[in-house]
Amino acid sequence: MSTLFGKKPHNRREKASAKRKHEDISAATTSSVGNLNHEKTTRTERDDNPIDGSNNVIPSLSPWATFEDLGLAEPLVETCKALGFKSPTPVQRQIIPFLIREQSSHVLALAETGSGKTAAFALPLLHHLAKDPYGIFGVIVSPTRELAKQIHQQLLALGSSYNVESALVVGGMDMVQQACALDRKPHFIVATPGRLAELLRGPNPPQLRHVRFLVLDEADRLLASNSGFERDVAELLLHCNRDKRTKCQTLLFSATMTRSLESIEEIAGAGKGRLPMKKFVIRDDSKTKSQKNVDAKLQEKREMEEDHSNSNSSEEKESDSADDISTDGERDSESDDEDKDASFKECSASKSPEDSAAEKLTPRIPAGLKQEYVFMPSRVRDAYLLTTIRTLLSNGGRAKDREGRNAWRGRPRDNEDVEEDNEEEAGKARSTIVFVATCERAALVSEILAQVGVDNVALHSLLSQNRRLAALAKFKSQQVRVLVATDIASRGLDVPSVDLVINSELPRNPVNYVHRVGRTARAGRRGRAISLVSEVDVSLVHAAENITGRPLEKCSEVTDDDAIRMLGPVTKASRLAKMKLMDIGFDELLKKFKERKVRDRKERQRIEKALRKQTKKQEE
Repeated sequence: MSTLFGKKPHNRREKASAKRKHEDISAATTSSVGNLNHEKTTRTERDDNPIDGSNNVIPSLSPWATFEDLGLAEPLVETCKALGFKSPTPVQRQIIPFLIREQSSHVLALAETGSGKTAAFALPLLHHLAKDPYGIFGVIVSPTRELAKQIHQQLLALGSSYNVESALVVGGMDMVQQACALDRKPHFIVATPGRLAELLRGPNPPQLRHVRFLVLDEADRLLASNSGFERDVAELLLHCNRDKRTKCQTLLFSATMTRSLESIEEIAGAGKGRLPMKKFVIRDDSKTKSQKNVDAKLQEKREMEEDHSNSNSSEEKESDSADDISTDGERDSESDDEDKDASFKECSASKSPEDSAAEKLTPRIPAGLKQEYVFMPSRVRDAYLLTTIRTLLSNGGRAKDREGRNAWRGRPRDNEDVEEDNEEEAGKARSTIVFVATCERAALVSEILAQVGVDNVALHSLLSQNRRLAALAKFKSQQVRVLVATDIASRGLDVPSVDLVINSELPRNPVNYVHRVGRTARAGRRGRAISLVSEVDVSLVHAAENITGRPLEKCSEVTDDDAIRMLGPVTKASRLAKMKLMDIGFDELLKKFKERKVRDRKERQRIEKALRKQTKKQEE
């Protein structure tokens, strides 16, 4: 023991010298922590040098580092080369060496969308699995089924040299087959929280007490309040931390910082025997001059808006104090407008310090992403959506027929016309994702586009799991180049051919905007995001600009004249689409879905009420 901890000082002189040495070390540590905090305020946390368990500083790798420099096993390096990985991304350069050397702390990693977070946690897990292979070694949880399927496929590809076994446990599939797969104790479980928690409550639950790694991908969504995942994630954490001899290391990955992640960071390490939390905020600091000018313009725009609002408020106060000549009818109309737009003013209201701090910690959107908006009346949204698709998407979203023609109704064309069209389509997007707010809206927009000749597939939670997987596979293989989806497609999906993202309706939460536009411009590629903005969405635009740090530019390619010409066909297609949805019984399906959501919400409220009563009794 003396060789590990050093010999005890015997006399007073040795004790005094040891005390002075301890004071010097503590002073040096305090100064280094102060310097580190000063660096965090002036620079990003990307330059931090994490410390491993032996108090050795892990050197930060250069941007030209290769996968051999990360400390990975040789088979994993060869697999990365075979898969076409040229060099590690910034998040991989920071996370992989730390997880290889450090196993005594939880990790919270924030990085922009499309930065390679899946490989950042999959490669270290495979590296440790090769040293001590057993099942069940790791559990990876994601909020959506499609993202879980993608992680499952990538994990099998990266671990092909080790013959890794992984079980996919998601809803909408046979639970008996999933339980049998877990009985075989695969190396990894990739799951959604609801189905895995349901199996854990069953008669023969899988044994998770020896799990070494628990990964929460898109952790901000999984840990959000009123998300529906609270009970399932809590039960999963309890099962993974039952064995005190095996310390389960929790890895949280996200592209946005929310209050739930801040609270997790605060309570991490609290209590005896718990692991501390190490936070990484990885941003791309290589900004060009034009991007810096854009940020300066955005800051100037904010200051002008603040000055303008302050001057307006002072003028209103002066006018109110000078005379009061407004009629009762005008006051009633103003109050009605305020009540009508209350939900939109929440985004532009004064922010709390926690929100502003979370905004600062949220990594910016990729540098190659161009944000634009199209201003239009709210009643003709579908006409502007069709005009945007026809203008910005290659061949207007039309699929080729058996003879290779791209005409709207199969009209044959001469070779000269085809060559002219190819020259015009050179700079247009290959495929696009159209984001809408609700499942009902997704089904309606998909049917309207199909009626006017735009080949597309829909992706929303009212579809069966087989239809969801089939639609996503059809879109990834580019058989169809338009995907109409709700926010279930905004998390983690990686489709390299997506060059354009269209927000048919801006999300109420600006965090969802970051994830939506992150489906394009991934892994250093360029992309484009178009948002359709109506007269009631102005505050949502300001919220999106604040969280991304860049202003939205006006899209000049989509004109009002083109949209006006689409009003007739879109109105007819909308009427036919509603009749078709009614014939297939979509209304009944939607009604059952809403009733189930109401039941789940009441059950969640009942559990929260019982927990509050229990905590009150314990306090008394």
